[in-house]
Order: sequence, then C-alpha cells, then structure tokens
Amino acid sequence: MTAASSSTQTVKTLLGIWALFLAFAFVQLGNGIQRVLLPVRGESEGFTPSTMGLVMAFHFAGYLIGAKSAPISLRSVGHIRVFSAMASLASIGVLINSAFITPFTWCGIYFIGGVCNATIFVVLESWLNDRATNENRGQILGSYMVVNLGGSAGGQLLANLGDADGFIMFIFSSVLLSLAIVPMTLSASSNPPTPTTSSMPFFELYKLVPSAVVGTTFASFVQAAMSSMAIVFAIEAGMSTSKATIFVGAGLTGAIILQIPLGRLSDRFPRRIVILFCIFTSATIAVFQFLLSNSNNLHILLNLLFGAFVFPLYGLFAALANDWIPTHKRISASSTLVLASSSGAVVAPLVIGFLLGNFPPSSYFLANAAVLVFIGIYISYRTRVREAVPVEKQSPFVPLGARSGEIAHSLGRWIRNPLAVWPREKPDSN
Repeated sequence: MTAASSSTQTVKTLLGIWALFLAFAFVQLGNGIQRVLLPVRGESEGFTPSTMGLVMAFHFAGYLIGAKSAPISLRSVGHIRVFSAMASLASIGVLINSAFITPFTWCGIYFIGGVCNATIFVVLESWLNDRATNENRGQILGSYMVVNLGGSAGGQLLANLGDADGFIMFIFSSVLLSLAIVPMTLSASSNPPTPTTSSMPFFELYKLVPSAVVGTTFASFVQAAMSSMAIVFAIEAGMSTSKATIFVGAGLTGAIILQIPLGRLSDRFPRRIVILFCIFTSATIAVFQFLLSNSNNLHILLNLLFGAFVFPLYGLFAALANDWIPTHKRISASSTLVLASSSGAVVAPLVIGFLLGNFPPSSYFLANAAVLVFIGIYISYRTRVREAVPVEKQSPFVPLGARSGEIAHSLGRWIRNPLAVWPREKPDSN
C-alpha cells in the first residue's frame, strides 16, 4: 500500500469513528473537571492530603476492577449498552459526590467512577482496534491518546468556569458525561469483537523481562501521582484554583507532544538508552522543581516538560517487553503489564498524600524524583547484565495509556499480524 493510499484509508477510518472520539472527548472533559473539583472542594471542607490520596487510590483500584470485569459485561449486553450504562452511572456519581461530602462516600463513589471509566476505555479501545488496520493502527491509537490526554487537560481548565464550593460545576461535569451517550448511541457502527481476558503469571513475565515489569510499576507510580495528586500539591502550595489547573493541565499537555517523537527514537536506537534518557531528564526536572519556591511561575513550564518525558514511559516499557516476549505470549503479557501498572497507580496517591500531609508541599517533587532515580539505577544495572535486542529486531513503539489494557492487548495483535503477512507482501524481505 502506498503512502498516499494509506493516508486516505486513515482519514476514512477516522471519519467513520468520529462518534467514538466525540463520545470519549465528552467523557474526558467531564472527568477532567471532576479531577479538579474533588481536591479543591475537599480542601475547603477540611479534608487532609492523606484523605484525598485515599480517595484517589480507591479511584485507581476501580480502574483495575473495571478493566478485568468489562469483558464479562460486553459478552452479556454489548458495547453500546455497556458504554451507556457506565457513562450514566459515572454521571450520577458526580452528582452524589456534590451532595454527600464525606471521605467515606467519596471513596466509594469515586471507586465506582473508576470502574465506569475503565469499562468505557475497554469499549472504546476495542472498537478502535477493530476499525484500525495494520497500516494505520499507530495513527489511530495516537489520535486516541491525543483525545484522551487533551480532553482530560481541557476538562481541568474548564473547572475554572465556576466555584467548586457550589453545585454548578458538578452539574456541568455530570452533563458532559451524559452527553457522551448521545454520539455513541447514534453511531451506525456495528459492535466489534469482545476483547480477550488472557493473562500471564506475574513472575513468568518478570523472569522474561524484569526491566519492563519494574519500570512499568514505578513509572505508573509517577504518572498516577502526576495525574491525581498534582492538583493536591498545587492547593497545598497555595496556588489559586486557576493557576493550579493550568499547572496540572500543562503536565497533561506535555504528555501529548513527545509521545510519537520519543517512540520513533526508541525504534531507531537501543530502547533502554532512550528510556534512561527520559527517566533521568524527568528526574532532573523534578529536582529542579523541588528547589524552586512554590510560588514560582516556572513550575508551569517545567510541569509541561515533566509530562512530556514521563507519560511516554508506559509505551516505551511495553515496547521493551515485546522486544523479549515470544510473539504468541504478547497479548497475555500485556494484561499482566496492566496489573503491574495498576499496582503502582494505586500506591502513588497514598504515598503522595501522606507526604503532603506531613511534609512541605515540595516533597511531591522529591518523591517523584526518587522513584525515577530508582528506575534509572535499576535499568542501568540491567543494561550491564543483559545484552540489548538488536535495533533491527525491536518491536515498534505504540503510544499507550496504562488503564484498561485493551490497547496494550492490541499491541501484541498488531505486531503478530504484520509479521505473519509480511513475507507474502514483500517476499524478498528478511
């Protein structure tokens, strides 16, 4: 297939799934608003950072449960009904959080919200994987990640339109989540196949590629700290709500800009070298932020750069895993990587919440730097005890998020299928 025809096919595919992207944009806008509202409202209600960390930990635990249970729901009632039910339940949860403001109810409702969001991700990602081809899959998933991160960042900025102490912004968030149902239910697309639920034992994966398992776990710690507790840091640091949302939004915006460039770089050079570059660059930025005063406006720019180097790490570690894992085990291994990622994501809010509640706000940056340095030291050690896969045999990078795992599953399918058909398409290739 020529480059021109491949580009045309990609455009046609994107036009055919516009409803999915629009629905997802509404979901992420609503979630982004709520991600700001809860910490800001919690602070005004006297919630401690440790309490907010517990709320966020329950939310990430919900993601894990939702990712594992979603395929069961999809087999029972189908994609559109599951999406509609989860979006409606998440919308109701936002309203309940505005009416019952206690740590107990927020933990429970936000846990359910995590289940809903993870299930929505499974629906959307399995649909996108079904519509994408081997030629345009990277572009389709890249567009998905832009909507994912861009919608979340946009929602956090929209939180500036109202006061977290009232009901209006909670209602606004609920309305956006409810609006997501409209384009999804009006979509003419047929349901895709149900995603797989295969998995690989954790220690088997660790034995095959320890760098990917350790790296994914601790990189997800930093990513979860950034996506859930950066707003709590900003509040504790005395930033205004508008400045706090810009600070957090900058990090998510940065997550978009280097996904593809760093991924392509890792396809052309030894993958672990690129990973180490991202890790130590991120750690240096975090240390610099730790040394700055909390009121310094430079934090916004540095957070953008921090997000740019931190968020591609999950995709880089997933690609590193596939460099070593046998082709027939890649799909099941990706599910285990999601488990490793989720464990780091659940722990992060608890640790950061404790630090913010007992130490100066800048401890947030020091914790991230310490975790990144640990990953860097470990990966550096692994480079000395194990030869790297030759660059020409490395698996291709795909921009990934560490949530539902369906995109991670697709990475194995994508790599397996082109390798299976490549000899027929280009007989003289090696």
